[in-house]
Amino acid sequence: MNQTGTQVLRTGRLILRPYTVDDAEEMYQNWASDPEVTRFLTWPTHSDAGVTRMVLNDWVPRYNDGGYFNWAIVLAASGAVIGNIAVVQLRPDIEAADIGYCLSRQHWGSGIMPEALQAVIDYLFGTAGLRRITACHDIANPKSGRVMEKAGMRREGIFRQAGRNNTGICDVAFYAVLRDDWQKRRDRQPAPVTVRIARDADLESVNILRKQVNDLHVAGKPEVFKPGFSDELRNFVRVIQDDPEQDIAVAEADGRICGFAVLHHIRKPENPFMYERDFLDIDEFCVDEAWRRRGVASALVGFTRDYAREKGIRRIELNMWEFNQDALAFYEAAGFRTFRRYMELFLD
Repeated sequence: MNQTGTQVLRTGRLILRPYTVDDAEEMYQNWASDPEVTRFLTWPTHSDAGVTRMVLNDWVPRYNDGGYFNWAIVLAASGAVIGNIAVVQLRPDIEAADIGYCLSRQHWGSGIMPEALQAVIDYLFGTAGLRRITACHDIANPKSGRVMEKAGMRREGIFRQAGRNNTGICDVAFYAVLRDDWQKRRDRQPAPVTVRIARDADLESVNILRKQVNDLHVAGKPEVFKPGFSDELRNFVRVIQDDPEQDIAVAEADGRICGFAVLHHIRKPENPFMYERDFLDIDEFCVDEAWRRRGVASALVGFTRDYAREKGIRRIELNMWEFNQDALAFYEAAGFRTFRRYMELFLD
């Protein structure tokens, strides 16, 4: 598995993000103090916001651990913190995780919990690289099982008197989904993709993908690229966004940014050796690991073609590293052809 930790995830209605201690009051008011929410949970109802703050003081420092996955469920429209979804048990030896969740009673029956669970499953399989994801519920709480089913999980069985929650000892229904099944299902379903020019609110999601590109380069050419994703690299997305000669195109599917391309209009004046050159350079290009082979890259290339035509640009260029053969195969299939090579020679 990959030590990717708790990254910001977006869906059509939700933002899943790490907690801050400042979330204590909303967490307490919206669900942690409600005995109906905690009825089938394994932790007691919080007696006051101080208890909630103490819990968050324990959680927040753990975000430095790449094996820690714990999200606040936030309504994108209002910013309200309305629930929690987390990996409650991680098994790195078999690349498996058990998920737990809870939601403000005000939002029960709205489809929000399956939406959040699906986003976390997509992330844990597609980015964190897990192989098996499980969840369970007290059989007296069948609505939780329907959440799991809507997110693509299958019931594997009922273990009698195998759990204890705030109601006492209980029979537990176990559900699971495997990465292979998840991938097959996704491969059968082309993603409805919208490509547009990025807005400022998209830049954080773009940076998550830019880090995937950086990690790929580090793995492929470790003698060239520095590991990590520094503040300077992170902040450079703002430089791109503010440059009138550049645009960031983003691909959006299911309310999430799942790909991007940096489009740079370059003009090079004529010189004694070369004619004037006017072309569109694809400076950065990435599709989220969880959304590959679902038409996202093709949608980005199609948008880029139309973008160039609208600006009267007749040529699109890009450069790539030789180690990235998957990208080369895609670009060639999309119609790109190699017109020059950049070579190296190592000396003893």
